[in-house]
Amino acid sequence: MRPIAPFTRPRGFTLIELLVVISIIAVLIGLLLPAVQSAREAGRRTACQNNMRNIGLAIIQFVETHQNFPPAGVFTDDPLKQNPPGSSPIPMIGTRNLGITSWHDPLCTPDPIEVPMYNWVVEVLPYLDQQDLANAWTKVGPNASGKLVPYSYLSDDHNLPGQPTNLTIGSTSLAILRCPDDTSTRPGEGNMSYAANGGFSAWPALPLGWTSSALDGGATWTNYENSTGYSGLQWSPSPGDTMAEVDICRKLGVMFLEDYGPFGPQATKSPYNVRTTRPAITDGLSNTLLLGENTLTGAGPPSKFTKGLPSNWACPLANFALFLGSSAVCDATGHCATGGLMSTSLPASDGPSWSMANRVGTYQNINYGQYFSIKGSSPFLSSGHPGGCNLVFTDGAVRFLSSTIDGTVYSKLLTPAGGRLPNYLRQLPLSQDSFLP
Repeated sequence: MRPIAPFTRPRGFTLIELLVVISIIAVLIGLLLPAVQSAREAGRRTACQNNMRNIGLAIIQFVETHQNFPPAGVFTDDPLKQNPPGSSPIPMIGTRNLGITSWHDPLCTPDPIEVPMYNWVVEVLPYLDQQDLANAWTKVGPNASGKLVPYSYLSDDHNLPGQPTNLTIGSTSLAILRCPDDTSTRPGEGNMSYAANGGFSAWPALPLGWTSSALDGGATWTNYENSTGYSGLQWSPSPGDTMAEVDICRKLGVMFLEDYGPFGPQATKSPYNVRTTRPAITDGLSNTLLLGENTLTGAGPPSKFTKGLPSNWACPLANFALFLGSSAVCDATGHCATGGLMSTSLPASDGPSWSMANRVGTYQNINYGQYFSIKGSSPFLSSGHPGGCNLVFTDGAVRFLSSTIDGTVYSKLLTPAGGRLPNYLRQLPLSQDSFLP
């Protein structure tokens, strides 16, 4: 008979073996998490690009219908109104009270008759599958006494039975207007993460510069004054020549603010209103920016950047409706010449000041606004994506541009007609190798 083998307990893992396995698992997880996070970020960035592509196509549809790009924002004022005694001076051109400037100049207090009405989003609502909202938006209507009056983006006293007010519409959350990486949004409110290309100034007729700050909320629009009394950035060699300023500034951006008489767009419009047409983009549709990211637009509480009013996606103020190139392309007095104002010869190279349109290390650098939280505190490109921003070109293409893009290249992407600027500002042709991957 064979002897019975003694019972042996199955051998388990030792403590050291368990620690080794756990360590291997931890290392694998550590290697996997960045890849997962990167994939999630790529997915959010793609979703953001899809939103921007659809908005860009909506703007292009508007252009095809109206033969021009929509206004960036619409304001009304009273062209005959004078400054009340003891008030801060409101800039004037001739006999016109500049309602747009009074909403941006830190020295001015807007009069109630100077109404911020709406921005470009309202104009393209029908092309964003929001026809009902477009139909319900009230631009001009009768007041209690039957007089036609303009309504602001915050008006809440004009609704017909069963029809929403402008305030209700502009405070409605529209997913297409928000980037998934924008963490500054307010749940259920009128958020927006995108802005239109305004070039280098708030308004071509009286260009205001922007002085940024390292502190959230420390920035402001800057009203430059020189010996002639001219206010704003000076792009023209003739101080105070408003039409010359407008002619230059319309070549520096694509969409601009507009100013109308006291009854809104159906009444008198400012002679300084300009709209870009497709043929006016002589630098090429594939070389000109249309739409960019700015996480400091959209829904926000009252602040000095809104003259004490709340904001939403319909807000027409320049620092909500537009993104700009840095005003550092101009000097400390507001003088914007890159090669000498009286130069008559064609430049052999790009003027050095254009490089300041985006300079790494400055407060106006692309994506510096990521450090801010106050809405309207920076009218420059800013996204929730690491390393850069998504942008839509005027041909409808969507591309991701690095926050370290060369300032001269960036200035050429902003300007639709840089090759047709006066000689002292003239830009040389743009090489697509400088921004395409």
